[in-house]
Amino acid sequence: MLIKDVLVLAAEELGRADLAAAAEEAYAQAAELSGEAATLLRCYHLAENEVALDHFPLKETETFLPADGAVLFTRFSRAPADVLDVRTAGGARVAFKVYPARLVLPAGTGEVRVTYSYIPARQGVTGESAFGGKISARLLAYGTASQFLLAGGRFEEAALFDEKFRAAVRAAGLARRKLWVRARRWA
Repeated sequence: MLIKDVLVLAAEELGRADLAAAAEEAYAQAAELSGEAATLLRCYHLAENEVALDHFPLKETETFLPADGAVLFTRFSRAPADVLDVRTAGGARVAFKVYPARLVLPAGTGEVRVTYSYIPARQGVTGESAFGGKISARLLAYGTASQFLLAGGRFEEAALFDEKFRAAVRAAGLARRKLWVRARRWA
């Protein structure tokens, strides 16, 4: 799905035909957005990041040859949010530690396959969303509209759109269950 489509839907939900027209025009001319339309794009990125980090992690698997027992995150093709799994070329699990700038592996580890979740790259109005399938343009438009209203100080309206966003996330089956532990009793 195109980012422009999400911006247009969000603008229409907000009742702002001027923002929808600005997004359409910027897309047609491959131009940068300005003013409130640029704020709407920034709010789209906030909503996209929330979905990627909290509800539907985007995953990637890459192969690396560690240097000095570590793999620098700058070698990854995407910005990693969390390392999920590390395996050898044969499929055996490898113990690892995550530090702010690198992934540390045991000494003597050869080539490894690293599976990680990542943060979507920021794109302009002409770009493609990192999502598809269950993550609809409508879901992202509700999140974008909520962020836009929140940025404008319209808190009550933002809460309504946030509620719609959360309902769309639940409908897509992406909401995480609340974890709880049964109360223990002494006999």
